[in-house]
Amino acid sequence: MSDLSVLSHEYKTASELSQAINRALITVKKVQHGLPGADTIAPEEIETSRRTLAEILGVIAGLLDPGRADEVDTAAAMRVPQSLVSRLRAERRGDLAYYLEDLTAAAGRLGETGGDLTNEDLALLDQVAAAADAETSGLFRRLMRT
Repeated sequence: MSDLSVLSHEYKTASELSQAINRALITVKKVQHGLPGADTIAPEEIETSRRTLAEILGVIAGLLDPGRADEVDTAAAMRVPQSLVSRLRAERRGDLAYYLEDLTAAAGRLGETGGDLTNEDLALLDQVAAAADAETSGLFRRLMRT
């Protein structure tokens, strides 16, 4: 595979992940905060969004923790670009253990049907979404320079 093909594939993966996180997070926030339109969201869509976010957080936590990397489902791991994992590891190198605990706890609460998320969980999800967006933007810029 050429460098351009690899970069293009990584951009596509990052873009799809970023979109999935953002769509699911908007749905969860609408419901969590009772925003306009929240009453029109089907319960199935809410649960799907929560499961999506829980799975993504679980995969990211597993990939960030070298001791748990073999527990991560290969197909799910392929949805998370390694460059995003590297970015998060670099950003959180001083408090990685606490960050992993936070990711795991938020994923657990997302997995609970109807369980409310804390403000810290929402802030964590915002941070993950921002990191995914930044990674997607960076990959796009690199792709355009080639």
